[in-house]
Amino acid sequence: MKLKSTLAASLTALVVAGGAAQAEEFALQSAFPDLGVLGTSVNRFADRTRDVSGGELDFRVYEAGKLAPPLEVLDSVGLGAIDAGWSYAGYWAGKAPAAPLFGSIPFGPDPMKFAAWLYAGGGLEIWRELYEPFNVVPTPCGLLVSEAGGWFNEPIESVEDFQGLNFRIGGLGGKVMEKLGAVPSSLPAGEVYVALETGKLDGTELGYPALDVTTGYQDIVENYYFPGWHQPGGGMELLINKDVWDGMTDGQRATIETVCQSNTAWSLSVGAIQQEEALQKIKDAGVNIRRFPDEVLAALRTATEEVIAEESENDEMFRRAIESYQSFSATYDSYVDLNRIDAPASE
Repeated sequence: MKLKSTLAASLTALVVAGGAAQAEEFALQSAFPDLGVLGTSVNRFADRTRDVSGGELDFRVYEAGKLAPPLEVLDSVGLGAIDAGWSYAGYWAGKAPAAPLFGSIPFGPDPMKFAAWLYAGGGLEIWRELYEPFNVVPTPCGLLVSEAGGWFNEPIESVEDFQGLNFRIGGLGGKVMEKLGAVPSSLPAGEVYVALETGKLDGTELGYPALDVTTGYQDIVENYYFPGWHQPGGGMELLINKDVWDGMTDGQRATIETVCQSNTAWSLSVGAIQQEEALQKIKDAGVNIRRFPDEVLAALRTATEEVIAEESENDEMFRRAIESYQSFSATYDSYVDLNRIDAPASE
């Protein structure tokens, strides 16, 4: 691992000795515990990058908290204490209000549409500009299929049931639920089980069924809700210290971006085929699988619109990012609508 004191060594050009490229090792810490695709995808990225680069690029993966607390990964990477991080953009809402938009957009795009905005609709360019003050370069490096709405100790039968609810949810979803009376928390994923078990939390969201079932929540929480209004599509980010990134060759940067694109397709494909078996395990544990009442979803949607309007007014980068997405969305949807098999009833 190259620590800050030896960071300059990582910025040298590719060294050739005896005709063979010398491997460069980078410390990569995840912000997530080793849960399902969150753990598998970061290791897959490291393995594939090593293979594709012929050993030139060697990312050594460290578990959450090993080198820095999970919610300090962005700062640690920017300072050069860690070369790279693996995280979720919604964690950085307190540092950059627009950051959650690059993790997920409530009532927003499904995974395909989200990826299209990032890769071809201008999203990634704004995302990288947003992280420049932190001395960090972000790259989308994994997609999750639509999440569940979350785990709740008590049924959610009306909007009033959100009042005083201690709920673990990050990003914009937390601000939306706060408008409806909940008390959001950005507790790291590795601390959630104990918080639920001890009553510190009344509920949590984390991921989709195949990921959630690995946490054991089904053993201590009775109600599992859908849909995942807060994250209909979203993903994971690879963070690399900008000095390290700038010190790489064009080929090395291209290798990282190409492997991340591969990881995005892989994680989405794997996620798409895992859910039914996981849901059955959750049902077998006695959990009530429910859908939010229409009244509750309508209130969440209205609150989402209010949050987006407020954040756009208060932060220029947020406004630019959401306007970029909305402009892209109108173009994207016009073609999708033309190809709908189930045409709207009004047509």
